[in-house]
Amino acid sequence: MANEENDARDANQRMTRMLVECGERLGFTVVKEYAVSGGRIDVMWLWQPQQPIPGLETAVPIVGFEIESSWRTRKHIKGDMVNLLDAGSALGVIVCAGTTEKDDALRHFARALVDRPGPTILIWSADDVERLHAGEPDPLPVATTPGSMPVGSGSDRRSRDHGGKYQPLWSWLRSHHEQSVTVTFAELEEAIGMPLPPSCRRHAAHWHSYEGSAVARAIIDAGWRSSQLRLSEQTVTFVKE
Repeated sequence: MANEENDARDANQRMTRMLVECGERLGFTVVKEYAVSGGRIDVMWLWQPQQPIPGLETAVPIVGFEIESSWRTRKHIKGDMVNLLDAGSALGVIVCAGTTEKDDALRHFARALVDRPGPTILIWSADDVERLHAGEPDPLPVATTPGSMPVGSGSDRRSRDHGGKYQPLWSWLRSHHEQSVTVTFAELEEAIGMPLPPSCRRHAAHWHSYEGSAVARAIIDAGWRSSQLRLSEQTVTFVKE
């Protein structure tokens, strides 16, 4: 339990640092622990006008981030949403950074929860924060209708273009014409010319969950799925959809 708490604290600090760096890079004034009525926002990006505006005494909140670095209940997500609404920012982001099946279900619930009139609130995974920090395009896996899954998720596995971090994995899978391919993790890393993230060696969800994994997004976008995953033996079979 102590190790899980330490991992969650480290993940929270890492994502906070990345969001601060991104905000400053984009020219915002960044505040951690931004105070709102009854709580605080983990990270807030503010617009500070270059010259005084009559009647405006403080910087304007533009993007607020609430970070949940481990699994939380629906009550926590509802609290995050209330904090973001109270902040009055133009855009809110709730980062659900866990990687278990419970976290996948929680992100699905959160997307349905925030899909309502009013300020836009997005639901991100830790991978989305990392993609934003790396400057990769389109970091937002946004549902288009209440309760729907993002395009490219388990509800839509048709092959499509892919421009994410693991584009070499997408290309490698697209080059295969057989119906299934079995490889060790080491063989796969050699084939794509880059290491897999450590989470792929610890959590099965990182091979399957489009919402929470850059690796899974590359696999699904290529028109394949992971099957017969054996973490203890570090092998995986890819099956063409």
